[in-house]
This record gives sequence, C-alpha cells and structure tokens, in this order.
Amino acid sequence: MAEDWNVENPIQVGPVTLPRRVFLPAHQPGLAENGTPGDRYVAYHRQRARAGAAMQITGATPIVPSSQWSHICLRNIDESIVPGYRRLAEAVRAEGGRMLAQLAHPGPTEYTGPDVFGASRDLSEPTRQVALPASRAQIAAVIEQYAAAADRCRRGELDGVEISMAHGMLLASFLSPLTNHRDDEYGGDLDRRLRLPMEVLDAVRVAIGDDMILGIRLGADDMVQGGLTPADAAMIAQALESRVDYVSVMVGNNNRLEARVQHWPPTPAAPGLFRHVARTVREAVAKPVAAVGRITTLALANELVAAGDCDLVGMVRAQIADGDLIAKSRQGRVADVRPCVGANVCVNELLRDRPLTCLVNPDARTSADLGDAPSLAGHRAVVVGAGPAGLEAARRLAHRGSRVTLFEAGTTLGGQLAQWSAAPSRRELRRYLAWQERQLRSLEVDIRVGTAATVSDVVTDQPDTVVLATGSVQVPTDVPENDGSVRLLTPAEVFRSPADGRVMVFDEMGELDGALIAEYLHDAGVPVTLVTSRIHVGEGEGINTLFTMLRTLAERGIDIVERMRPTRIANRAVVLEGVFGGPSVTVQADSLVGWSGGDPVRDLDSGLRERGMEPLVIGDALRPRRVTDATADAKRVTDALTRHTANCP
Repeated sequence: MAEDWNVENPIQVGPVTLPRRVFLPAHQPGLAENGTPGDRYVAYHRQRARAGAAMQITGATPIVPSSQWSHICLRNIDESIVPGYRRLAEAVRAEGGRMLAQLAHPGPTEYTGPDVFGASRDLSEPTRQVALPASRAQIAAVIEQYAAAADRCRRGELDGVEISMAHGMLLASFLSPLTNHRDDEYGGDLDRRLRLPMEVLDAVRVAIGDDMILGIRLGADDMVQGGLTPADAAMIAQALESRVDYVSVMVGNNNRLEARVQHWPPTPAAPGLFRHVARTVREAVAKPVAAVGRITTLALANELVAAGDCDLVGMVRAQIADGDLIAKSRQGRVADVRPCVGANVCVNELLRDRPLTCLVNPDARTSADLGDAPSLAGHRAVVVGAGPAGLEAARRLAHRGSRVTLFEAGTTLGGQLAQWSAAPSRRELRRYLAWQERQLRSLEVDIRVGTAATVSDVVTDQPDTVVLATGSVQVPTDVPENDGSVRLLTPAEVFRSPADGRVMVFDEMGELDGALIAEYLHDAGVPVTLVTSRIHVGEGEGINTLFTMLRTLAERGIDIVERMRPTRIANRAVVLEGVFGGPSVTVQADSLVGWSGGDPVRDLDSGLRERGMEPLVIGDALRPRRVTDATADAKRVTDALTRHTANCP
C-alpha cells in the first residue's frame, strides 16, 4: 500500500515538518495576472495541495524587471506581489500544503535591459546576447534586491523562499567555472566563486527570519565541457549547507543551446534519469536533498527515496498531466493516473509565452475536476472517430453520465496518433492511448471498432448529441514533373509497411513530423534522406523537443537537406530545387514519402444535418492540427454542452 511507502514518511525541512516527501517543484504555469497570483494561479496550486503535494514552489520569480518573464509569470519587484502571495499561501495551507517562492536574478539569461550581466563576459547562445561582468555596485544592488524580494515573501505570509542557483542565471554564473573568470574576490577558486551566493543567502535569511524555510535550487551539472559537474555541486552543497534547509538539484545551463533544454528531457528519455546527480549531492550533506527530472510515477518517487538517492522528490510534468496523481496513487488507483508521456508541449508552450498546455490533459491550466461538472445522466451521445479528439470527447461525456457509443472505422483506437507513435521517439505516447481505452471501458462506453459509421447507424442510436471526430486524410505531395520511376507514399502507408530501398522523406509542414518518419524508417534499417522546404528541420517545433530530435538525427547519421523541395522525378531520382534559389540537387531514391498535411473528413456531416441533427465537429475533422488542439476541441465542446444542459429546465 502507498501508505507504507518511504515517500509517505514525514520529513523535517527547516522549521516545518512535511507530511510526505513528494512536492511540486518550481515551474511556470503561465497563469499569473500582470505578474501577480490571480484566481487561476491560486486555483492551480490549491488543487495540487488538495491532492497531496506536501510543498510547492513558484516558478523562478525575477527580482528585477525582466523581459525574459512575461506578464503571465510572477514578478517580485514591488509591493504588488504581496496581496497575491497572501491569497496563495492561505489557499495552499488550507489544503494542508506549504507554499514557497523561488527567487531569481536572470543575469546572463536576460534578453534586454540593464541587468544582462554575469560573473564574466559571456555569450548566451539561445538569446544571442552578451552578458558583461557585474560591477561591485551591481553585486551590492543584487544582494539588496534579493533581501527586499525575500521580505515581500515574508510579508506575503509564504512558508519559505528558494534561491535559484541553477540554469546559468546570475548566481549560477558565479558558481560555474564555465562562466566565472574573475580575478577579484568573487572569482577564481571555489571559495571565491561561492562568495556572492553566500552573501545573498545571508541577506535573505535576515529578511525572512528563522521561522521560514530557506532552500536552494542548485545547478549540479552544466552539461557543457568545462562547466560544473555533480562532484563540484557536492562541494558547493557542503559549503552552503549551514545556511539552507534543503538543496534541490537541477542540471543544465540556459546559456548554451542544447544544455538549455536538457533539464526538461522529453520522451524517450528514461524516467528518473538524473537520480545519480541527486545521490552525489546527498552523499555529501546531511540536509534534505531533492531530486527532479522525469519522475513520472509515485512508485518511482518511492524507489528513489528507498534507494537513498534523495530525501525529497519533485514531480512537475507528472502533476501537470494529472493534478490528482498523488491522491490517486495513494488510493491504489494507479491505473487511473493519466500518464505524462514526455511530449513536453507544456515546456514548449511556456517558452512561447503561452499559458500551461498539456498534450494529454486539456484541463491542466484550469485544474477542473470532471466529477464537479453537472451530470449528463439520461443523455445519449454518439462519437464517430476514435483518434485523440474522439477518445477525449467520449471519455468526458461518459464521465459526466452520458451513455456513449464510440464508432471507429479502424481496428484499433488512437487514429493517426497510433500510427505516428510507431516512431521510436513517440512510442511512449501509446501509454496515453492505453489509458484512454482503460477509462472508456471502465466508464462502459460502447466501443465499436472496425465499424465505419453511417448516417443510419448514428440515427438508429437516437443520440441527443453527435460528435464528429472523423479526422483527416493525408494529402499526397505534388511533384510537378514525374515519370513514375519513384513511388510516392504518404506517412500512413509507410507506417503500415516500411518502404524498401532508398527513401526520401519530404516535409513541408515544418514541425517534427518529417523527422519522426525518417527516424522510423532508419530504425527499420531503411536508408533515408530527410528533405524539408522549411528554413530548417522542425522550424515550427518548440526548442525543447526540436533540439532533442536534432541530436537523434545526428546520432543516427540521417542525411538532411534543408530549404529545398522536389520538383521533378526522373530515372529513379528526385530533383530538388532551392526555395531561395541556388543550384539544384539530384538524389537517388526508390520511394518518396511526402508530408503535406491533411484534409478534413466530414462525410457524415451533411447527411446528419439533413436528418435534423447538428453534429459537433472537432479535431482534424474541423481543421487538421496537432494532438493538443484535438483534445482541446473535445474539452471545449463537451464543456459547452454540459453548461447548456445544466442551464436547460
């Protein structure tokens, strides 16, 4: 039973006894209102506290005006934050949790303004900005700014403060030999590199007193040659231990391209992959050490604690995917926990300055509980199509009490997502499809696979609501001149049966889809060349999953041709022309797999309307887009239906 697990043992963190060892670490849900915690922000953290998160920490909150954090993120730069802190702390404590604020000076990671400085001169690869060495006056001001921000946390009645010394931000830049080349009292050997972090901690402790928790988020591995290593982090933790109540261990460096995203490893990264880093630090100190990084289940969290890797376990993305993960797991309902599959839509959308979004959980940002929605008892619904949109619509309707029939023309559930998950980097998404099927069967949805629904089939069921989630059909790529010597295939055809011989994959859609096809074919032993007409492979993809895929393509040795498109096929070769001109390129190929998007399938729409029905069209049937859009459509129409039904007499 979960009650007997190590993670259920209380732990003393400074002046506070936490009832268990699983918490929600610092992250940005993007729900702030003008930089302060509004209703949505408070509701998000209240729900996680209710579910059992022993402690929660706000996302990195700048202590100076910052363009790196937009208005949807918190800012602790003046008194406006204090009332929101009070509401947040009160809401979380009312549910049995504890609320801390992470404070950060962006320093070298900042984009504009007077605060783009660090320990030494350094070029940030992601921002393309040069940070200048901090002057003594700037260092003195930083210490005062941290103290003032911490004082606002105290007056905001929070339970503690976490100081960021990670991700290449200001304090991290002083700790790391990669970025600290100073020859004064703030640089050189480790003792001098520690001086500013120590001065900040001392000032913060004075500001908050001894009755609040003071922790640090420690960058334990820059993941860059010449940067901090876990062994270095262990020595830093030892040096800072007397000043703090816990150490939360993190990796990566936001000032280097690939290291910018490695602390948020997407699928197929192994769950718990940074546990060894936490263990290295834990073996050096007596204060509690927290591990984070793709810890996807409460069972894995318990394993880490039981193995001695850490004392506390931070789970962010898993609790975005299912805010009730802790409660469900403790109740023995592990099969009901919606799995985090590492798609990292949450990370990519945040980096685009958009509020929290999740591929598997369209309720992530609202923290809505389907059980609280008005009942649809006595209601009948037919959902046509069992791709992501149809599955989510059927589940939501059934969860609210509707009797649901789900038609699927194919022999399996999942639609095109089931096909694309054949790619090695997307196989983990099958866990989400399996979860959806378990939910539908437990809700007694009438699932009819292998049945291409007709208008008569739908009408015979006498539904109150019809949802058309009939998806899209992939559009063949057009090659103006074609002698027929190279087979033209769609991704669907290739996923059903990998092509033989030399294959060219052409992608004009500009996200990761073409790369996934190439990866799938390469994994099947097929020689493949990836061609895109975009500026580069994955042009529209978020950097978190893009950089990871670029590494995968490089390691596999897949040839890539960018900014070119096929214009002629002749003599078993494809001629490519440059999008911006330049000489043509001829590539030998036996097959060309083209990805040019899809067209909606709405065969039933007009027939149902002729029978007096008004079907709700969602997912690719509405307009071909991404999985996240499909599940969001399902939420939108089912929530609207529920509200309408509740308001009807």
